[in-house]
Amino acid sequence: MLASLIRKGLVIRGLAPLLNGGGLIGGDDGQVSKGISGSYTVGDNGIDFYPDNTGTNPVNILPYVAGAISYTQMQGKETISGEFTGCTMAIYNDSGSTRVCHVDTAKPSSGEAPSKARWTALKGQSSFEMADELQTAGMLGKFLDNNAPDQSFATLSILGIATPVLGISSCYVTKNNNVYTVVGLP
Repeated sequence: MLASLIRKGLVIRGLAPLLNGGGLIGGDDGQVSKGISGSYTVGDNGIDFYPDNTGTNPVNILPYVAGAISYTQMQGKETISGEFTGCTMAIYNDSGSTRVCHVDTAKPSSGEAPSKARWTALKGQSSFEMADELQTAGMLGKFLDNNAPDQSFATLSILGIATPVLGISSCYVTKNNNVYTVVGLP
């Protein structure tokens, strides 16, 4: 399982371009299906991700989409998403479908966070059932408060991994030349 492989010092290649490929919607476009049915391979020097079945282990890859709630069907596979700097990740059932989502919680110049408001409304629907939710707001600050300063922390963010049955785990990463390095665990 991918979540059990995450440890401090782990190098993750090939994932950054996939997570940043969700696009920019702008405003509030509601829920958008943006999942990638990808794969990964574990080696001595880290984990390599692929946008197809090239790797040895299947995984859902869920990109961030500005101005939307990006989601993918879980289909019994782990789902990795990021880069979280305050957004929310969740596993939920909606009308009998198990999904994983990445909720954009950024506030545009209007001062409101339309995707966050839409997420709150969605959670109130009778067809909705929450399985697990990771709210990353404040997590980066806590990490920085508890770790000695490091130049690489300029690119600090969080990756979230949704695992069937077990829920959501996360790790702190830095990025250099589109390669993540795990620098801590919550």
